[in-house]
Amino acid sequence: MRSPQRTHPPYTSHLDRLTFNYTNPRQTKKSVLPSAIEQTVKALVEFESALDAAKAEVSEAKRRAMKDALDWAEEARSSALAQATEIAGRRVAEAKAEAEAQARGIREEGESELRAFEVSISRHEAEAAEFAASRLLGESK
Repeated sequence: MRSPQRTHPPYTSHLDRLTFNYTNPRQTKKSVLPSAIEQTVKALVEFESALDAAKAEVSEAKRRAMKDALDWAEEARSSALAQATEIAGRRVAEAKAEAEAQARGIREEGESELRAFEVSISRHEAEAAEFAASRLLGESK
């Protein structure tokens, strides 16, 4: 003989599913799980709930730690970039000052040599004019 099929009520939680009152097809009286088992199941469900809450806290702590690490990394990158920019700026300023000093020295040396050359030219200008004139006139010295 085929036993009648049981239909289970919709379960709203693990506790409902584990502690539901079931009907024995041969009995009309409902049977209930003993109190100790109910308490154990309730404790397990509460533990599972606490475990889920702990997992959520761990997940949130991981998320906060990752955010803090990213913030720290961004701050460190910005700080390093600012320091590198400052160092590069100082080096460029030093190189510019050195180049300007060298250029000033070269210009002063060139001006000095030009003055000496102009003095030499003016000193020998008269001699050169006499020499050129004597050659053109065919005189030899």
